[in-house]
Amino acid sequence: MKSNRSRLFMGHPIKAIVLSILILGLSCEQNKTSSYVAVQAPLEFSSNIPVDVNPVLQKELKDAGDIYQLNELFNMYSWQALIAINWPLNENGEARENFTDEGTPTWLTWKEAFQVYRFDGKTPEPWDSPRTDSGLGLQTNVLNDNDSRIILNSTTPTHTGNNNIANETDQAFAGKLFDQNGNVVVYEVLMNKEEFDYVVENKLYNINGQLEFSKTNVNANFPKGDFEKQQLGAVEIKLAWKILEDTDYKERYFKDEGYIINESTKKPEKALLGLIGFHISQKTPTGKQWVWSTFEHIDNLDQNTTEVDGEIKVIHPTLTNPNCEICPVNVDVSNNKNTYSYHTTEHGNYWNVTGDTLNYYTDSAQMKTQSKRMVDIPVRVKRINTLMQEYFKQQGSVWQYYQLIDTQYPLDQNAKPGISTDSLYYIPESVVNKPGGKPNLAFLTNISMETFFQGGNQIAGLMENSQSNITIFGTESCIGCHSSAYLFNSYTSQNGKMTLGIGSQLSGDFSWLLKTAQWDRDQKKPSQEKQE
Repeated sequence: MKSNRSRLFMGHPIKAIVLSILILGLSCEQNKTSSYVAVQAPLEFSSNIPVDVNPVLQKELKDAGDIYQLNELFNMYSWQALIAINWPLNENGEARENFTDEGTPTWLTWKEAFQVYRFDGKTPEPWDSPRTDSGLGLQTNVLNDNDSRIILNSTTPTHTGNNNIANETDQAFAGKLFDQNGNVVVYEVLMNKEEFDYVVENKLYNINGQLEFSKTNVNANFPKGDFEKQQLGAVEIKLAWKILEDTDYKERYFKDEGYIINESTKKPEKALLGLIGFHISQKTPTGKQWVWSTFEHIDNLDQNTTEVDGEIKVIHPTLTNPNCEICPVNVDVSNNKNTYSYHTTEHGNYWNVTGDTLNYYTDSAQMKTQSKRMVDIPVRVKRINTLMQEYFKQQGSVWQYYQLIDTQYPLDQNAKPGISTDSLYYIPESVVNKPGGKPNLAFLTNISMETFFQGGNQIAGLMENSQSNITIFGTESCIGCHSSAYLFNSYTSQNGKMTLGIGSQLSGDFSWLLKTAQWDRDQKKPSQEKQE
């Protein structure tokens, strides 16, 4: 481990960077006939999150038009970021010598979103302070169980009208994802200290503070870091967890215990959770639109095998059923408070969803989402995944069972967003450059977090906020979606009903957490109220 932050590929000739990775992979292949092959680490591992891909290398590759190799460098960066964020710490909070050492993953020391954007709108407790109730009515024994996650359901025990406090059970702008055991996949969001400090300093953690902030600022502007000084910028992570059951191969998962609110009893119940998705968004010196790295468990969609007591076992994928080839895919049954019902007929069995005229064939009386990825993982990504997985397999690390899906980043962070209004739009610019920055990829999604964005052919207006009726292929873009994040900037009152005004595109600086802010009702509302 090095004490200084990893300066990604600094001082290495450009052409040698990816070539060295290829040679390493080739040497491993050639020596597989040996009784033992010591697989070298494909990358330099460090407990320090990389600030950025070296801006000098970026410029040289952009000038040469070699975006393919630049994508490869960013994929290496993504793996380095994942490793650093999960680097083990000792009991004093210091980094262990090796990534595979026992210890507390670094991200467990970060702030959970519900501790910052509190339900009661109060000022967050200091960075190093223990969890607090945050106005949620959580039990003391749950709050004090620091070794366990707290996964809030869409309805909390004491606030039955509060929906989706911190994106814990619903996907972004969608409903619940059901795994192949019939359990709901749950989520949590955390932030690093750099982001936490900015939110607290500018009082963006509640609506009161955002209204005051908006008097003198159009947009939020999270810290981007400094490559030369090796100062890190803002980082958010989102984790997707499944409930592990006896039929699951638990040794293949990064595991943790967590409290999940039982929807029937409204009480927290402890369950063993397995990580199936890990999403990293980081603001960098060359990325005003942030850099987006997304990882999944390899068993989410693929039918893999494992050896148990000398016998090869076929693993049932977590999020799809390969034995039902005609099951409709990526059907959202619970969005907009929809309900669903199971029907058995002489012609076949199906699910009916309220507000939907279609009946969806099913081979099970238990709700299970049939998930399908619409954009394949590129070969360039699979290549580095293979190298990382082989290395972690030799190390006996659970990270051998995870894979990078891809990395999305801006090629020109100063490029303005493509024009996209009801009547002013142009395809493809309005779609592929919706957020500005000219992203390297038009689309990037995580099947465990954006299942229901896997639409395929659709009207362009759904992607670009216009009235376009031109049909395109589309899923969703991390950068594009988050560019619509906003600040609360005004409010009006009429007949006792309050309506909040929101900022324009980019006003939330790509963080949807800002919209989870609540009123601090003990504070006087800002003076900008408009009486009607």
